[in-house]
Amino acid sequence: MTTPARKGSLVIGGGLLIALVTAYFGTQCVAGFERLGGQKDYFSGEFTGAWAHYRAALSLGGDRETLEIDMVETLLFGLDQQALGVKVALPLPVDDAVTAARTLLARQLSAAPYKAYYWSLVSDLNLYEARRERQRTPLDLSALSENPVDNLLPHEGVAIAALGEAARRESSNYVYEDLLAEQYLEWGIGSQAVGHVRKSLELYPVLGGHSYLSRPPVEEAIVNAALAGLDAATAAESMIPNELIECDAGSLLLAQGRSDEAVGYFKRALARTPGLPEALYRYGQASYLIKDYQEADEMLSRAAPYFRDSSSLYYFLGLTRMQEGKKSEAIEALRTAREIDPSNIEMFHALARVLESEGMTKDAERQFMAAAHINPGRQEAWTALLDFYARHAELARDARRTCTHLEGLKIDPQVYKQRCESLMKEGS
Repeated sequence: MTTPARKGSLVIGGGLLIALVTAYFGTQCVAGFERLGGQKDYFSGEFTGAWAHYRAALSLGGDRETLEIDMVETLLFGLDQQALGVKVALPLPVDDAVTAARTLLARQLSAAPYKAYYWSLVSDLNLYEARRERQRTPLDLSALSENPVDNLLPHEGVAIAALGEAARRESSNYVYEDLLAEQYLEWGIGSQAVGHVRKSLELYPVLGGHSYLSRPPVEEAIVNAALAGLDAATAAESMIPNELIECDAGSLLLAQGRSDEAVGYFKRALARTPGLPEALYRYGQASYLIKDYQEADEMLSRAAPYFRDSSSLYYFLGLTRMQEGKKSEAIEALRTAREIDPSNIEMFHALARVLESEGMTKDAERQFMAAAHINPGRQEAWTALLDFYARHAELARDARRTCTHLEGLKIDPQVYKQRCESLMKEGS
C-alpha cells in the first residue's frame, strides 16, 4: 500500500526527471541551432562568427567530435583564403590558428584514427604550413637536388603520408588517390603519381571526375596509367557501363593526339551500344584526324541529331565533306557551325577558306570581314583578313578601307603595319 508521502515523493521524482530530460533536449536543441548559425557564417566567409557559434554549441553540450571538426574546417578554410589574398577575419592569429587546428585534429584522431577524412585534414594543414614556410624562406638554388622528391619539405612529406593513410583507411574511395596524384603532379613528380592515377581511374572510371587529365600537357606515363585504370574497370564490376568507360578512354587518347588508338575504343563502345551518341561523335572526329573520311562522314552524320547545338561536330563534318569533294554539303555544314558559335573565329575562317577555294571570293571576303568585326579585339581575325586581301589584288580598295579602319582600333600597329604597307603598294 502506497502512503501519501510515498506518492508525493514519486510525483516529485517524476517531475524532476521530466525537467532534467526537458532541459537536456532543450540545450541540445539550442546547441544544434548554434551549429546551424556557425555553418551559415562559415559558408558566408564569416569565420570569426562561425568560430563563436561552434564554441557556444560546445558549451551547451553539443557533439564534441562534430563541432571540433567544424572548427578545424573553419580555421583551414580561413587560412587558405587568407593565403590566396582574400581579406577575411580569422578567429585567431595565424600561428595560434595553426596550433589550435593541430591540437583539435590530434584529439579527434586519437579517438577515431580510422576516419579517413580526418587524415585528409591533417594533410591540408601540413600543406598549408609547407606553403607558408616556402614563402618565408629564401630559395637556395645550390641546395636543390635533381631528384624532386629530395626537395620536399618535412611538412610536405607528412601531408603525403597523411593522404596515404586516408587512402588506406578508405581503399574504395577514389578521392584520396586523386588527391595524391594531383599533389605529385603539382610538384612535377609524375613518376610517383602513376600508381595513384591508375587506382583512381579504376575506382571511378569517369574521365570528367579527374580534372588533372584535362589540363595539358599530360605526360604520356600519366595517360597510360589512366588507360590502365579504365581498362581494369571494364574487367571488374562497376556502376559505370563499360561502353561509357571505353568511350572515355577513347576521348582521352583523342585529346592527346593518339587518334588511331582512340578508334579502337570507340569501336568497342559502339559494339556494345551501337547508337551511343558520344562514341559516334568522337569516333567521327578521330576518323577525320586519321584521314578516314568516309567513316568520319558516316559517324558524324549519325551523331548530328544528338548534337544539334555542337559547332564542333558540324565543323568536323564540314571539313570531312570538303575532303570528300562534297563542296556544297561542306559549305552547308560549316554555315551551321558558324551560326551555332558566331564568337568562334575558326568557324568563319573554315567557311571562308572553302568559299575561297570554290572561287566565291566576295562570299569568302564577307566571312573574313564578319569574323574581324564580330571580334574586333582579336589580332588573328584581322591578320587573316589582310592575308586574304594579299591573295586578291582585285580587292585593293577594300583592303585600303580595312587598313584605315585598323588605325582607329586599339590594336598593336605591328600586327598590321607591314601587311598594310604591302597592300598599299600593290594597290597603287
